[in-house]
Amino acid sequence: MAVGLLTSSARGAIVLALDTATPAVTAGIVRRLDSAGHVDVLAERVTVDARAHAERITPNVLEALAEAGLTVADLDAVVVGCGPGPFTGLRVGMATAAAYGHALGIPVHGVCSLDAIGVRTAGDTLVVTDARRREVYWARYRDGIRIEGPAVNAPADVDPGTAQAVAGSPEHAALFDLPRREPIYPTAAGLIAAVADWSVDPSPLVPLYLRRPDAKSLVERGQPVILDALTVADAARCAQLEACLFPGDDPWPAAAFGRELAAKYTHYVAARTADTLVGYAGISRLGRKPPFEYEVHTIGVDPAYQGQGIGRRLLAKLLDFADGGVVYLEVRTDNAAAIALYRGAGFVKVGLRRRYYRVSGADAYTMRREAR
Repeated sequence: MAVGLLTSSARGAIVLALDTATPAVTAGIVRRLDSAGHVDVLAERVTVDARAHAERITPNVLEALAEAGLTVADLDAVVVGCGPGPFTGLRVGMATAAAYGHALGIPVHGVCSLDAIGVRTAGDTLVVTDARRREVYWARYRDGIRIEGPAVNAPADVDPGTAQAVAGSPEHAALFDLPRREPIYPTAAGLIAAVADWSVDPSPLVPLYLRRPDAKSLVERGQPVILDALTVADAARCAQLEACLFPGDDPWPAAAFGRELAAKYTHYVAARTADTLVGYAGISRLGRKPPFEYEVHTIGVDPAYQGQGIGRRLLAKLLDFADGGVVYLEVRTDNAAAIALYRGAGFVKVGLRRRYYRVSGADAYTMRREAR
């Protein structure tokens, strides 16, 4: 079980810091030097694009790890901003953080994203970020400690109180007659500093929406997910998603996807929005003579697009290829969501493979779907 107390060596705990509650997509690798809050930011990637949270979060993580000279196996914990923020962007960071924590068996600490800005301020400071609908998310801080908020209001309805300065979104900070201060977005160091207590088990991640979400499904937003053939041109994107979805379980590199796609008896399916690969799945035929059996090799869906039935659709396409034959697969014993998906498609557990995943040492169930 992942616990809050970090037991890394004298090198200091290595923490992945993530935030997608604002237009900035922040991913940083930070070394915690001591319990007094001293840190060393080893690498940080920030992309400011309110429409690119899902596309940039994984590349930003991988680039930061590469710059720091580390791999996901070196991570001791994850910290993620839990808002307040718009639903669609916010869940990208939270889902990604949860995926890393689950796969690596490390604690995931959720913090208020406004705190990741406010904790770096001095004196009485108002922090504001974009809440859309001509409103702002806001909170007030005194020497880095939150004393009011978070809340969401129209700027005219926000009382700065005793605030002597304003930090956060430049566009919205300009609406207040106060001197402006940095930071303008959550930083990796700020996210680390916002963790209240590293010595206890972190609470479950809870998003701070502060109002009903604006989010719509991909179809409602005019972005239907299309299933078609996975191609070699998709290999790099597949490898990015693998690194996010299965960081502790020897994720496939792009070359592995290339080999799979070139194999004679494999079948791979892609799930795409208009311009983004958001899921993939593959199956292979076993044996040279009928009746053939089949083995599901992989199914992956970008965390930002999970919960919309994409995995179920991909699995259905693989089963269509099997054409009623017996189908096998392996799944981590602690992956409850995937197990439920497979059970719903008619798979049953038929075996247990100890330490099936080489890097993490996690166990796997073998599941089988009988011929139809």
